[in-house]
Amino acid sequence: MSQYKSLFLSESREYLKTIADQVVALEQSPVERSAVDALFRGAHSLKGMAASMEYGDVVVVAHSMEDLMARVREGALSFEAGVADLLLEGVDLIDAMLSDVEADRECTRPPGDFAERLRGYTPAPAKQQGAPAGEPPAEHPAPQAGTAPAAEPEKAKEPAGEASGTVRVHTELLDHLINLTGELITNKHRLLNVAQEVASPALNDAVSETGKLLRALHDEVMKVRLMPFEAICDRFQRSVRSLAKKSGKEINFELSGREIGMDRGMLEQLVDPLNHILRNAVDHGMEESAERATQGKPPRGTVRLTVSRDRDRISIQVSDDGRGMEPQKMIEAAIAKGVITPEEGALLSPRQALMLSCIPGFSTAKVVTDISGRGVGMDAVNAAIQKLGGTLVIESEPGQGSTFTLRLPMIIAIIHGLVVQCGRVKAAVPVTAVLRTVELARHEIETMGKRQMFQLEGEAIPLLSLNRILGLPLGRFPSGILPLFVTEAKGRRVGIVVDRFLGQHELFVKPFGRPLCKMAGLAGGATLGDGEIVTILDLAGLL
Repeated sequence: MSQYKSLFLSESREYLKTIADQVVALEQSPVERSAVDALFRGAHSLKGMAASMEYGDVVVVAHSMEDLMARVREGALSFEAGVADLLLEGVDLIDAMLSDVEADRECTRPPGDFAERLRGYTPAPAKQQGAPAGEPPAEHPAPQAGTAPAAEPEKAKEPAGEASGTVRVHTELLDHLINLTGELITNKHRLLNVAQEVASPALNDAVSETGKLLRALHDEVMKVRLMPFEAICDRFQRSVRSLAKKSGKEINFELSGREIGMDRGMLEQLVDPLNHILRNAVDHGMEESAERATQGKPPRGTVRLTVSRDRDRISIQVSDDGRGMEPQKMIEAAIAKGVITPEEGALLSPRQALMLSCIPGFSTAKVVTDISGRGVGMDAVNAAIQKLGGTLVIESEPGQGSTFTLRLPMIIAIIHGLVVQCGRVKAAVPVTAVLRTVELARHEIETMGKRQMFQLEGEAIPLLSLNRILGLPLGRFPSGILPLFVTEAKGRRVGIVVDRFLGQHELFVKPFGRPLCKMAGLAGGATLGDGEIVTILDLAGLL
């Protein structure tokens, strides 16, 4: 059986994802027959696969879920919150069992009385004013007055494994293919250098043609690495649903753009930042129904997660129609905490004030709950986005809601980097993190307190030395001109002085192994066309 285990695990997790998606979709539209059927089939298929592999505990749980859905399908039971809770509990239980199977260990979460609870489940009595005592509840209660229209029901989905024309391939094999393509691109740059040195037009032409073919190969191979955003959607739907129930708020969660393809590695690293923003939106951004009613808002708030693509960039927006944030209050809080001085606060624009929430420990929440605290952890979110070569923008209107926009590259394996010289060290910075480059004359530098600053577009920008940050000897600038690039750190623009710019390069990023991968500020390494290795800097980690 062991040779089939990986296939069983892969397909089972797809069925679990489908079941979780259908449960959330059915809560929005409980009478969607196709979703009921798909959910039943998912549980049935999962049971059959587990039985063929002799995983008895999985069979027990899947069978009880199938029976519960059979009662729904036959009309003996309406699909309600209690049913959804039990089914999602079953999904979590089977997922834990699959993890045990994968790790070749004994079951750490036996089914216990789960099957009995599903068999004996009866719906809670409906709350009906004036209903005679003992009158049985209606099987299919009508929608409650004042409830917002249900979101468009999601179409019933079948696991991807049932689609035709596709083939399952180990991700390690795909990664190896991408690595080889990256090496070929690196070698192309090496050949270009040789062609220039020998001044051979014929060699130049041949390398140029090879470069075009490599570009086409690279584009196709990169598509293999793309996965639809849908691969991580179920976690957000579950998260928002769970938090809304816990906080007693009515929230309609809308998700669009789930078909947009993104780098597989990036998707995995986006789960935590997006979950954090969503948790903040639900816990602190959204008002309770009674409070919304006093403001003339619908009692049910809306949280939207929208994914869109603009050429080779991905935009992810999390927006809510909650209470929003007030920039001036954030400035006052930052001054009170000693994060900025009153003079610095007076220079901040509303957008810069909102980005103060990305400073570690900054929070304006009156109460920090066990779910989240506005500002707590946003520094980690911002750092994670910058590490992926992206940017975070916060917009908010008091009383109207907030929008968090993440702009990210579609592919992170190959980046365009600005290569700089610091002493004997060459390092690269993703161009997405560079707002602009500047050549600064010494007389343009001002000293404010202990800081050196310069003026850029009416804003005082602090100066930092990359040499000093990296622990290298400070550079000398006999010409009196300091090369620097402007980046954004913790919501503020900052100028980073280097010894010299060496130009932009297309870099194939390779992650570092231990112990370098544990060092903050290092995002990986790359090889230049002349064979020299450069370190790719993670500015968010460095600053």
